[in-house]
Formats: sequence, C-alpha cells, structure tokens
Amino acid sequence: MEKDALYQLALTRIPGIGAAHTKILLRHFDGAKSVFQANETVLQKTGIKPALIHAITHFSNWGRLEKELLQLEKKAVRLLFISSPGYPRRLLTIPDAPPLLFYKGNANLDAEKMVAVIGTRMPSEYGRQTTEQIIRHLTQPGLVILSGLAYGIDACAHKAALKYNIPTVALLGHGFGHIYPQENLGLAKSMLQDGGLLTSYGLHEGPTGFHFPARNKIVAGLCDALIVVETARKGGSLSTVDSAAGYGKKIFAVPGRLTDNRSSGCNWLLSQGKADVLISSDQLQSAMGWRWPAKQTGTQAQLPFSSGTPSLTAPEKAVMKLLTENSGLSFDELLTRISLSSPDLSMHLLNLELQGLVTPLPGRRYQLTGTSDTGSDA
Repeated sequence: MEKDALYQLALTRIPGIGAAHTKILLRHFDGAKSVFQANETVLQKTGIKPALIHAITHFSNWGRLEKELLQLEKKAVRLLFISSPGYPRRLLTIPDAPPLLFYKGNANLDAEKMVAVIGTRMPSEYGRQTTEQIIRHLTQPGLVILSGLAYGIDACAHKAALKYNIPTVALLGHGFGHIYPQENLGLAKSMLQDGGLLTSYGLHEGPTGFHFPARNKIVAGLCDALIVVETARKGGSLSTVDSAAGYGKKIFAVPGRLTDNRSSGCNWLLSQGKADVLISSDQLQSAMGWRWPAKQTGTQAQLPFSSGTPSLTAPEKAVMKLLTENSGLSFDELLTRISLSSPDLSMHLLNLELQGLVTPLPGRRYQLTGTSDTGSDA
C-alpha cells in the first residue's frame, strides 16, 4: 500500500468531509498526510468549519484503519486517491467524484474508449441477445465495457465482454468484503484477470439502497458512451442516464416494442431526445468519432472455445447431466441437487454459459443451449 494510504483512508472516514471539502484541503496541502499533520491554526486558513477541523485534529481510529488496510492488501485491492497517479482521469472532471476509490484488477481505467452498458434486472430474451450482439461488435483494442454487476443486463454485459475477450469493469455499490448479488461472485472472479472491480466504499460497507445511486454516478462519469438496453420508465438505469447527461456524456438507447414495459424507459428517452437510437456498432462508432481497426469486429472464430470439444470439469458434467434430465432448473434447484457451494455453482454455470453449452432463462433458471424450455419437474 502507498505510504500515504492510511491518511487517505482516514480523511474519507471523517463525517462531513466529502468531495468538496477534500478538494479544498488538497488546494492547501500536498496530500492527506499533511492535512492530519497540520494544527488547528493552519487548518483554519482553509476556511472549513471548526467542527471538521476538530474532527481532523482529534481523529483516533488509526488502529482500526491499519487493520483494514492490511485486509485490503491481502485481497490485492489498490487505493486510488483523487490526487494520486492512477486515479481515473475521466472522473477528475466530475465535480462530485469520490475522493477515494478501491480497485482490484488489471483493466486500464484510462482506456481509450469506455462504454457502459446498463439496463433492467429482468431482461427479455430480446434484451439479452441485443446486449451480446452489441458487445460482440465492439471487440477492438483499447475498449473497456463498464456495468454494475447487477442481475439482468449488467450481468449480460459482463458475460458478453468475457466471451469476446473484452476487458470489463464492474462498479460496485459496496466494499470488497461483499459481492452483491452473491450469485454473481463467480462472474466477479472471472472478471479479475483482464477486467476489474471498482468501488468507492470501504471494505466492510455492505450493499444498501442509497449506495447504488452513488455507484451509478461513477458509471456515468467513467464512461464515454452510455448504452441503455432495456429499462422501465421508472427504472434505476434512468438515474445513471441523468448523471451521464449532466456530465456531458453521449447516451444511446436500444428501442423496443411499445407494449413491453421493459423497453418503456428506452422508448421514452428516444421520444424525448434524451438519447440517440442505437441499432448497430457502426452507428456508435460514427456518433463517437471512433475508428474501428479493419476486420476487428468480434466473431465466434476469435473465441478460444469456439472450436473442438469443450473440456468440462466433473462438476460441470454434473450440471450438464441435471439440465439434460430437467430442462429449466432454477439456481436454487441445482444447488440442492449438487454438492457445490453457491459461489462454485455460479462459477461453473458461467463457464458453461461462456462455452455456449448452457443458456440462462428468466427467473434464474437454466437450460442446455438449443433445447426448449419445458420447465422443471421439481
């Protein structure tokens, strides 16, 4: 960990000191450590309130924070402070950017092209297929896919990025002591080799409702283009759209049937001129002024598992056998019939899905690819 990390973490733990006060302090001091080394007289010159000055000079939870830093280090989590190298440059232009981020992974957070793909937690088959189709044609060097690791379109976006070897980063609404939803733990682990996980929340902060709007702001601030695939008129994705619009980001929406509530939010965005219609990757390329390298669009031929017979582990063979006997089994039904933990089952299902052998269905059910959903006999 960076030697200043303890003081950076401490500064974010003082109630009342957010993005605005941090920027004020950093205009007067050369780092977080210098803030805590200053006396009250010097701190008064910054113009911040006496109560905050008192909180800084009397901060005492150093031992607890040192333990937290050791835990983060064991998890290979890096701290990215707003005044330090490595902090995402796109967020530096956002007025309410979080002063401290926690990052695990290898994806370049300053990649040439950052595309966020978001949508409903309960997508239709059209939504899932459209998400994969969009991402398949975005395969090119220097591009990163962003989303929020939620059920539905978020997970579809991350999985498609993995499938087509595109780095993908998940923005979390909690700290690294949690993964929410738990069923996406396997997906999160699979993203770490070439992608990453990013959050503004400390290690032990859990997923609460008010965390996710703040998470959505980071998605909006970090992307160049925001793509909404399916969302209801009051869907949570629209808060990300509002933030992206405020940050001057380019917003795209995939049109859907007028009778489908899952597309009502996208259709409304298009009707109000709040988003551009997205029907192809070429259109995105043109609108963003990006140049696609010749013959660099994603194809099945580029996949490492696209030819030959897939090599399956024993647990994966067991899952395949269960789905052969009972098409449409739910995650919980599979869990009761196989000797695996929930995270391990998630990982094996993800591997089977990426190999094109298993297809997810609504309601967290699964079937063998190419078979009809006849339902479970459970």
